[in-house]
Amino acid sequence: MKAFLLYNDRDFDLKWKFPWNEPALSQDLELNTLFNAMALGEPFLFEVAKAAIVSGLNNGVDTILYRQNILKDCLKHPSTIRDLYATALEGIETQKKGYWGLLAKYPAGILSRSIELLRMHIPILTKLRRVAEAQTCEFESDGFSVLFAMLKRELSDEYFAEMQDHLQQLKIRHGVLISAELGKGNKGTDYVLRKMEKQNWLERILPPTVPVYSYHLHPRDESGAKALSELNDRGINLAANALGQSTDHILSFFQMLLH
Repeated sequence: MKAFLLYNDRDFDLKWKFPWNEPALSQDLELNTLFNAMALGEPFLFEVAKAAIVSGLNNGVDTILYRQNILKDCLKHPSTIRDLYATALEGIETQKKGYWGLLAKYPAGILSRSIELLRMHIPILTKLRRVAEAQTCEFESDGFSVLFAMLKRELSDEYFAEMQDHLQQLKIRHGVLISAELGKGNKGTDYVLRKMEKQNWLERILPPTVPVYSYHLHPRDESGAKALSELNDRGINLAANALGQSTDHILSFFQMLLH
């Protein structure tokens, strides 16, 4: 998801490298006074205003007109703009909730935390789609037209249903099903987390139709428990990384929307 509100073909880069003479330019023109007035004391908005104005020296006429049309929409619909800002800010604040601690180092912890964050993001993303649905015909600029069309397309009912289904499966309440292959030295490789098929009550009580080989870990076997935990982490590692990247992607979108 992209928020093309400052450029028509790319997102705004807050980490844009300032020219060597920026400190002298800001001092001579007292630009910090202007940036503070624009930001109303908000440090994040101060940095956005500074980067947008100083980098604006490189903008062409098309970019200026593109932004002016977006500004006209903002002036016509201030309450909607405030709602969008508040919703994006809520999404960023959600990311700060909870405690990672040592769990952030392990796939199981990353997976659990990512599931929690995505569940909290769903109602926030739903708010954005509702704004887009309600305001599409009210806004006239190309920037907001593209933004609202993207929100309605990407944040569909099917998208949320699929997300909820995946999150439910990834909670892994009844153990994990992992496939692997033997590599060099008979060491396990290519660990893949598999979808565990649901069994009905009859399948659970009847004996399996094919031989099943199982191993029961002794409660006092600490080394065995550690080895089993490592195997579990290898199996869910890909899923944990993918889900972690999804949360980063959504957070990045909220940040772009604030710009």
